[in-house]
Amino acid sequence: MSEFPKTLVEALDNNLDANKKITYILGHDSEREVSYPDLKKRALGLLKHLQNKGASAGNELIINLGDNEQFIDAFWACQYGAIVAVPLAIGTSDGHRRKVFNVFQKLTTPYLATTTKALQRLKLYADEHGEESVYERMRERAILLDRIESFDELGQRADVKAQQTAFIQFSSGSTGDPKGVVLTHHNLVTNLYGIITSSRFDARDSFLGWMPLTHDLGIIGFHLTPLFVNIDQFIMPTDLFVRRPTLWLEKTSEHKATILCSPNFGYKHVLKRFKPENHSSLDLSCVRLIFNGAEPISADLCREFNAIMKPFGLSDNAMFTVYGLAEACLGVSFPKLGQALSTLHVLRRSLIEGQPITIIDQATDQSIELVRLGQAITGTEISIVDQYCKPVNENIVGRVLIKGDNVTQGYYQEAALNKRLISADGWLDTGDQGLINEEQLIITGRTKDLVIVNGQNYYAPDLEAVCENVNGIELGKVAVCGIANSQNAIDDLVVFVLYRGNLEGFYQTTIDVRRQLAEKSGLDVDYVIPIKTVPKTTSGKVQRFALTEQFINGDFDEVVAALTELSETRSSNNVAAGTPIERVLLEICHGVVADQKIQLQDNIFDVGTSSLKLAQIHEKIDETFPDVVELTDFFDYPTIEELAEFIARKV
Repeated sequence: MSEFPKTLVEALDNNLDANKKITYILGHDSEREVSYPDLKKRALGLLKHLQNKGASAGNELIINLGDNEQFIDAFWACQYGAIVAVPLAIGTSDGHRRKVFNVFQKLTTPYLATTTKALQRLKLYADEHGEESVYERMRERAILLDRIESFDELGQRADVKAQQTAFIQFSSGSTGDPKGVVLTHHNLVTNLYGIITSSRFDARDSFLGWMPLTHDLGIIGFHLTPLFVNIDQFIMPTDLFVRRPTLWLEKTSEHKATILCSPNFGYKHVLKRFKPENHSSLDLSCVRLIFNGAEPISADLCREFNAIMKPFGLSDNAMFTVYGLAEACLGVSFPKLGQALSTLHVLRRSLIEGQPITIIDQATDQSIELVRLGQAITGTEISIVDQYCKPVNENIVGRVLIKGDNVTQGYYQEAALNKRLISADGWLDTGDQGLINEEQLIITGRTKDLVIVNGQNYYAPDLEAVCENVNGIELGKVAVCGIANSQNAIDDLVVFVLYRGNLEGFYQTTIDVRRQLAEKSGLDVDYVIPIKTVPKTTSGKVQRFALTEQFINGDFDEVVAALTELSETRSSNNVAAGTPIERVLLEICHGVVADQKIQLQDNIFDVGTSSLKLAQIHEKIDETFPDVVELTDFFDYPTIEELAEFIARKV
């Protein structure tokens, strides 16, 4: 690493070639280019505005921006001023806004980079939730990027050291007390070196990503990595990918991008919309690697994606199944380059901590297919240990520990948690269980408290606390589980509620739980199931694994079928009166948000709409009424009645 940059700013300082750039993809025919030298000037120009506001080295800046270009500018302004960047997703739910307030109060000297409209929404949240005094401090320390007209005057750059904190990556979950992973320049540079050398990135490569920049795969994997290699990168907004997933492939073909990435749900989303006959000119032969990570990897989905894209030139060995986590900055283990998808079949009942797995030749009803995720990348060590922290042999399930200069030294202001999860000699407990097979890491499961939805981590107790706000659900009488769905290749979010009445009486609870989690956390619930008892340990901890096992074994199939039938009966009885436009909008909403009885006066944000479903509703409206409704119009016209009137006026 002798000639490798020691800090992020040193990497950008080295990029003097004005031909190397970031291309911000805004639409099919709309893009903006910013060269690396221009990015540096813009960052220093924005730094001047931050410093004029009072921000200085060591202070924190919450970056709450939906626009990728504004986000990148703010991130680099922080780096040049030694201000700690704190990226937070802007989102559409109250949960996202609550997280901004929670993090703002947790930080020592926070400032806020945002826009006028986003700040107004924070004010509305504050007024509704008694947070006016916190909002007032936030407003005084807010830098509104849409109000800045000039970047000409440059700020005073700091003397940035490798051991200084570059940014804090807060946990994905929007509820409860968010945990902040503290990452220094040295952590990041170490991991970037490992990623770059293990993947052999060079001047022939270029990156195209759609993951949010608030996610480690977005900011580190698909912004910092190509910047360190000084090669071109293309950044596509996540909501554009959600609305037009095949544009991701079209832009890859157009720009001859060689490096892509997506978690499971992204591949599935693309395949749902991809019609081969509409893409005769698509050429994916340029793609060298597609990183597949951020959530448990489905081998079936990898094979399906590869098979459908092979006629368009995608290599059989392009799918790159990897493991990583924010605590390691990003990457932990990569396969060998050119390795084909590599899996093994294991009897599910043998996946017990401290026990050897039972490997079988082919799949059965009792087995699970696990994906090999390669070996530790340069600069990182992996150890599989038993409950006594003693290393175990190959093919024995244990806890996955990691160590290295890329691994965080701790969570922000969480001394007790740090002591519990990081040993004196630097081994960090990832919270995952796994094993080593044929010298490669395999992840077998997660700690019982972690739920992964669309590649984002949520803690089950936090989600359960949200559900406890529903009328009739008492403290400790609800359990939230993420349960692997073999057909969809993603985890189903299942909520179990203690209830001893009839199903007709429980139906309203299913609606209320869906609405509560959508509104507070932006999540879609797949099943809400009544249970007679909540299984617990002798110390009172919920045994979520017991409920998961019952669900997988089909113990709740009859109840699910009965609730589905009840839902369909009620939905068919929901008569959509009103104007033709109102009827069209009702039909669209009912098509996207299943199991809901939606009325004309219902607020669209209150009927179980996550940001993903909101984008799907918008997409279908746009098909019917092209270029009439922007996503942001939902905030100004949140009911079907109001939105229909707005559309009628514009049409």
